Amino acid sequence: MGFLVATNPWRTIIFSWSTVLLCSLGFICFHTERDPMKLWIPRGVTLNYWTFITISRLILFSFWPESRFLKDTEWLIHSFEEGFRTELALVTAPNVLEPEVLLKLADIYDAVAKINPVLPNGTHLGWQDICFKVPYIAEYTSEPNRQKRQVNLPDDEDGLDFNFDDDFFNTDKAPVTQNPARKFNPSVDLSPQIYCPLINALPLGCYQQNLLELWKFDREKIANLTREDILTTVNTVTVSPFSGHFTNFSSFLGGIERNSSGHIVSAKGIMSRWFLYMNYLTLNPQEQGNMAGTGEWASEETLIWEEEFLHVLNKLDKNLTSDNFSVFYMTEKSFGDISGASMFQDIDKLMIGMIIVFIYMQSVLSKFSWIELRLMLGSMGLLTVGMAFISGCAICSLLGVSYGPVHTSLPFLLLGLGVDDMFVMMACWRKVQNAENAKDLTLPDRLGLMLRHAGASITVTSLTDIVAFLVGSTTVLPSLQSFCIYASVGILMTYLYAVTFFVAIFTLDERRIAARRNAVLPCIIHSEDKVKLCCDRRLMQSSIKAIYSRFILTKPGKIVVLMTVIGITGLSAESLMRLEQKFDPMWFVPSETHLGKFIPQRNKLFPTMGFDGGIFIGQVNYTADFGNIFEMSNRVKNESDILYNVNSWVDHFYDFVRIYYEKDLFRDHVSDYEWRLYLSKFLFSHDGGRYQANFRFEKKLECGQAAPRIKKFFHRDQYVPAMRQIYGIASEVNLTTGDKFATAWSKMFGNWITDEIIDEEVLRNITLALVCVMICTAILIVNLQICFWIFICVLLTLINVCGFMQRWGLTIDLVSCIGLQLAVGLCVDYAAHIGHSFLTVTGSRNQRALNCLMHIGEAVLYGGGSTLLALSLLSTSKAYIFKSFFKIFLLVILFGLFHGIVFLPVILSIVGPAPYVQPQRPQVIANGNCPGEEMHSMIKKDHREPPDENAQLSTQD
Repeated sequence: MGFLVATNPWRTIIFSWSTVLLCSLGFICFHTERDPMKLWIPRGVTLNYWTFITISRLILFSFWPESRFLKDTEWLIHSFEEGFRTELALVTAPNVLEPEVLLKLADIYDAVAKINPVLPNGTHLGWQDICFKVPYIAEYTSEPNRQKRQVNLPDDEDGLDFNFDDDFFNTDKAPVTQNPARKFNPSVDLSPQIYCPLINALPLGCYQQNLLELWKFDREKIANLTREDILTTVNTVTVSPFSGHFTNFSSFLGGIERNSSGHIVSAKGIMSRWFLYMNYLTLNPQEQGNMAGTGEWASEETLIWEEEFLHVLNKLDKNLTSDNFSVFYMTEKSFGDISGASMFQDIDKLMIGMIIVFIYMQSVLSKFSWIELRLMLGSMGLLTVGMAFISGCAICSLLGVSYGPVHTSLPFLLLGLGVDDMFVMMACWRKVQNAENAKDLTLPDRLGLMLRHAGASITVTSLTDIVAFLVGSTTVLPSLQSFCIYASVGILMTYLYAVTFFVAIFTLDERRIAARRNAVLPCIIHSEDKVKLCCDRRLMQSSIKAIYSRFILTKPGKIVVLMTVIGITGLSAESLMRLEQKFDPMWFVPSETHLGKFIPQRNKLFPTMGFDGGIFIGQVNYTADFGNIFEMSNRVKNESDILYNVNSWVDHFYDFVRIYYEKDLFRDHVSDYEWRLYLSKFLFSHDGGRYQANFRFEKKLECGQAAPRIKKFFHRDQYVPAMRQIYGIASEVNLTTGDKFATAWSKMFGNWITDEIIDEEVLRNITLALVCVMICTAILIVNLQICFWIFICVLLTLINVCGFMQRWGLTIDLVSCIGLQLAVGLCVDYAAHIGHSFLTVTGSRNQRALNCLMHIGEAVLYGGGSTLLALSLLSTSKAYIFKSFFKIFLLVILFGLFHGIVFLPVILSIVGPAPYVQPQRPQVIANGNCPGEEMHSMIKKDHREPPDENAQLSTQD
């Protein structure tokens, strides 16, 4: 390959570029996945992009069924159809129950009510246009003045005048029957002809939760309040004067202080909520999502309104915040936007890292002279990696594999591996050039010899990396699966372009050097005495020889190395046992952002605020299965150790029917029609109306008519440790009719399910990668002992990395899972280069260990250094993903180099195997061999065929 490419460099370059262009056609199918459900939620064993992924998961031990959360979510979206998004604002002060604080809260309310952004079609979108609406009944609930109102209720074509008291909906009126629990309920006691027109005439208002509802948002009234007035109202009022609904206003307060009688006397925070209407069937997460794949389902109009909400609250934060008052806020788009931005905010640092790598490459590849300055070779080396990245992405796109947010680290993986291959080639090239007979060989011959030995080494490492990532692609995590496929194809293309395109550029650069042309301005030809820029100091090899021959490869040095490995491994193993599997989405949110400021304050003032969730039931016969549903509801309410609050319609409906219809739904026979009629009455009553949003009927619910057949319902707040417990309760409900479907669901379940299996996925991926690396090296290197020691080096590196991850504050999560997958691909290279090189040199074990280090150790060190330099600036990043990658890569490089170029040579110098072929006669060149290859000085300069082995080459050749 080297001889062929060096003979036809321009044809090779044109062929390589043509390949890139041809592969680029795959970008027609390029797809960036933004839907979080398709990125982060385990999808289980399904026919995937490549059939072997499914087959391998069935054969191997880590079988995981398709994600229950994914199926439940898809079912809920298509069944429930509607929902809302919540926008939050939190104001804090030493005591927020003061008139001046409430006036500032009124400023926030007024500003939000005036939000009116312009949509792309030119229309305006106000708060009233986008809010989630509920019936307002405040005009018909009790007031101190007890006035009577007259409402015209149409009955067919005639009008009906009906006078009623203000406390029309007040169930504390005198009971109609002798049952002491039986109180007046207009939904039951009034004729539907009277009651239903009234209900249908109720105005709809925007649903929000705001303490100022207590004073109907009247600024004048608020300004005239005293502190005692505020405390009295907060402690006594349970029905909102603004909406008329039962409301627990104390839940809006955080940092509450109470007196001995339990009354609120002060609070340090007020939480306000605005609810936006959502129709999930009209949404497209792929279009409205962000590049990080962390966005919520939302329409374009909703996102525009939320963006304006953030802009308004940001201005209020600056204008209202003082020493005694602060404003914090968030929207549902906040996490997606901020976490997405944090993933890409430090791309500039990575670009600077690329420049540093280029300078570093020049110091490694070049000699400091105007002629041998390798500007073109270094530049084209980086272009080689770029070509591989483009080709790999295009091929994967053509195969239907989507591109994800974690793929941003892929170019730097390819850069580290590609530059490492180039350094190995340069190391072999210098050995070829230093041979006594080098001047007798043509340039294609020399490049052929260079690639013959460098190619063997980089083939071993590249194929093991490819296999390691292919194994990783069998994971059930979609984003990691996609990344591993992209990585394996990218590494393959990096290898192919390195042995073709880069060698062709190498050939042209050597022709330039032979013609003594200037590296910057090739038109300038130098004379021999005017080429040096500075002294040519190459200290690496002399340093390696001195350190290893005088210290490391001596008997005391070997003992110290082995004891160090044992000590570090023991320390790492102890830490590894304490490595936690933990992930907090807030790690992706920088502390200086509005969300990074809001969350700590919310957690401080509202420590019991958990995550919303619910129990959902499908199309069953609710009349027959009500007893089972009731039992399940009671079991959920009994989980007080994990649930902060449970809001269930079941108990209230049971009591409603027992009190007003004197029927026991457990014992008395109730027909399906009666059950649905009672449910309709309940949902249109003052007490049961709040549960209408919990139901989804086959058609619209109408007052006075039996409820249509039910699709489903939900209830209760959820907390993190409860997922499996609640799942168990939902699964164990003994439904006997319909589709028998029941499940538990919360938005946070998506994170928890991923967390639940991530440690298994990490263990499985690393284990399988190690096994495959062992098999690949055994096939390619053909020496079981070397393969075993390479395996030990990789295993020790991973143990050390995981152990020190724990000491550095990292945990097992999706980010570290990807980092550890990369670690296997990187650390195997360091040991494989040394192990393969050891088999190609002759002499005593100590001499062979030193010779292979003098030849390939320099390139291995330079390769590790290039990867570290490319990521060095990430140490200053504030983004969690970049900080984690830097820590993991630093540990991988340090421990990988230590085990590859310190521990492995020491082991091989003690118990290393014999070389591939023992020499039968003295070496022709003492120290000029490229690993294990003896170049005979009698090879003719213009010879194109392999010379006679018996007459011209060493026995090894």
